[in-house]
Amino acid sequence: MRIGIDASRAFVDSPTGTETYSYQVIRHILALPEARKHEWILYVKRISPSLIPPLKSSLRLASYAVRRGQGVILKEIPLSILWTQAGLAGRTWVDRLEVLWVPAHTLPVLRKPGLKTVVTIHGIEYEWLPEYENVLQKWYLPWSTIYAVRSATKVVAVSGFTKKQLVERLGADPGKIEVVHEGVETKIQKAKIKSVLKKYSLEEGKYLLFVGTIQPRKNLERLVEAFAVLCNAPSDPPLKSSLRLASYAVRGGRGSYEDFRLVIAGKWGWSYEGVRGAPVKYGVEDRVVFTGYVGEIEREVLLRSCLAYVQPSITEGFGLPVLEAMAARVPVVSSRGGALEEVTGAAGMLFNPYDVKEMVECLREVVESEGLRRELVKRGRERVKDFSWEKAARQTMKIIASL
Repeated sequence: MRIGIDASRAFVDSPTGTETYSYQVIRHILALPEARKHEWILYVKRISPSLIPPLKSSLRLASYAVRRGQGVILKEIPLSILWTQAGLAGRTWVDRLEVLWVPAHTLPVLRKPGLKTVVTIHGIEYEWLPEYENVLQKWYLPWSTIYAVRSATKVVAVSGFTKKQLVERLGADPGKIEVVHEGVETKIQKAKIKSVLKKYSLEEGKYLLFVGTIQPRKNLERLVEAFAVLCNAPSDPPLKSSLRLASYAVRGGRGSYEDFRLVIAGKWGWSYEGVRGAPVKYGVEDRVVFTGYVGEIEREVLLRSCLAYVQPSITEGFGLPVLEAMAARVPVVSSRGGALEEVTGAAGMLFNPYDVKEMVECLREVVESEGLRRELVKRGRERVKDFSWEKAARQTMKIIASL
């Protein structure tokens, strides 16, 4: 078959969740023996000299020339706007595609008649919390997702929770939706620990970590509030009385929270003013570190050097950073929001994302109990065995090949 892939998200300078998913599943699919029977066309926004070497190494391609209907070629669609609805749509006709896979939500409307399509849906958070999305997402994401779910030949949902939401909230046909969990890299890479920690004035094992784009759905204001209470930092009397919390002097020999930090690693997204002001509001402005976007090496160092990873999101379609933390052998404290409980299983401490008191209690137990941390790390190592990019690729390949 001649199969096209929207690879526009796969090769970007600052990847986040959907970009990581696209890159990993594409490269693992093309490494499968059964992929060699097909002709693949990868569509990108720009072919640059810096893109080709990663493609050759990660995709294991000897040549981009297609011979005898087999192989992989790379095609550039140099449009800054209407990339999907004009550029990609046109290529489905010109390149006579038989199947098109889009790894993130948006299908071209004016595509070649008879074209089989597969689309991956990562979540419908815009539907769950419409007030928490930016202007573009308020109209384009709902429209494009609803259209894709209803018109695609097959839909890949990254979690059982996401599939349930598609059926219940968008009226999708459950018979054409397949759940394929995301994966995680479990290999341990060498990283420059000292230099990264020094850059952000951190000490190993003396901070909690969150990784992700800073936006309201991530619930970071409540995380900062909980961290302030955990540290027994000055806060408004109503906060202390309403939570009915005593002093959190550390028990079990961990010592004082005086040098403890909360690290929020991720780019500034939208509607983040409350998060930016939260450290001052709760009296922990000298203990909260905003790193901005971090690359792969820095993210790995921050993960492996933190005391625990915290995912406070109100909802998530999957929750890849939770798996990455488990793979890094770090204890996980997570909300039950969206698919997070499905992903975390029994390998993390779970709390209600709206309940600051419960969040504090979970954080306190993990921070103060070395035995609990060891147990969570042990469970996490077992949990990540259920998730791999190769497994996700094989399942996705099976769906594509069935059309």
